[in-house]
Amino acid sequence: MEILETRHLLAFNELAKLGSFTKAAEKLGLTQSAVSHTIKNLEKQLEVDLFQRVGKNISLTLEGELLLTFSDQIIKQILNAQDGIQNAKKPGYGRLRIGATVCISQYLLPSILCEVRKLFPNYQIKVITEDTKKLLSLLEKGKLDYAIGLKIPTSSCLKSINLFHDQIEMAFSPMHQISDKKSLAVEDIANEEFIYYKNSYENFHIIDDVFCNYPSTLKSSIQVGSMAAIKEMVKFGMGIGLLPRWTAPDEISSGSLVFRELPAEKTERIWCIYELKNDTLSAAKQTFVDICRSVIKNRKLENKNPPNRKFLDTVSKN
Repeated sequence: MEILETRHLLAFNELAKLGSFTKAAEKLGLTQSAVSHTIKNLEKQLEVDLFQRVGKNISLTLEGELLLTFSDQIIKQILNAQDGIQNAKKPGYGRLRIGATVCISQYLLPSILCEVRKLFPNYQIKVITEDTKKLLSLLEKGKLDYAIGLKIPTSSCLKSINLFHDQIEMAFSPMHQISDKKSLAVEDIANEEFIYYKNSYENFHIIDDVFCNYPSTLKSSIQVGSMAAIKEMVKFGMGIGLLPRWTAPDEISSGSLVFRELPAEKTERIWCIYELKNDTLSAAKQTFVDICRSVIKNRKLENKNPPNRKFLDTVSKN
């Protein structure tokens, strides 16, 4: 069966509500015969009578009442769509689709979006949380406007803007037996249980680099899907957490977590904003990067010292 035409449904809707071909024709700006012809075509397409005609009076049949239920909803949705499109064309209206990793979504994005909302109150904002590789795939498919994640090799259709760098560190409970040591060797932690974020492709090369000569060390490790859970488990003495210290400002201030550097060279990471090359930038998109930089500066995460050259070479080759 062919899909019903909108103009047929509109004519049917007005006739059903007004109960008069003359009134429906006036409302639609058509001739009475044009309305009659439209209804006949609709009935022919559906192979049912939609109206009972008794002299000059008309009323809906059972099938007509059923169609009215749906046609009313369809027309309202079409009108809403038209209004939405017209509003989207106005200055200050639009959408912003942002992808971010778990760390960014939990600890930086709320502050960023708060500033975006102040400047663009009528924008629709959508946030997707995934790891960097999945976010870049969505960005390439045009399903995101921006992705915030770790610097990894990308396709030629994307460009990245460096935001800040950090490093994976060890988080201890202050009650841990080795938390008093200022510097730790791999031997000091070889028999410890580690707690780190699961399915994090970007972090595996760092962890592997630390423990490459101690392959049995991570056998009893715990992989968790939440940074908050990692911190709580560390507080309870369940193991040593592997995470960046900027995800634990409150715990550092209160002294409930102690951080120490990992005994490895390549623990640094670069965080970037990714976007499509040659993408058309709305006012919100153009401002988004500036807002991200401002929030990062306020959190004192900006790049005061660039990552070492050896690390940058590693990122570009991996």
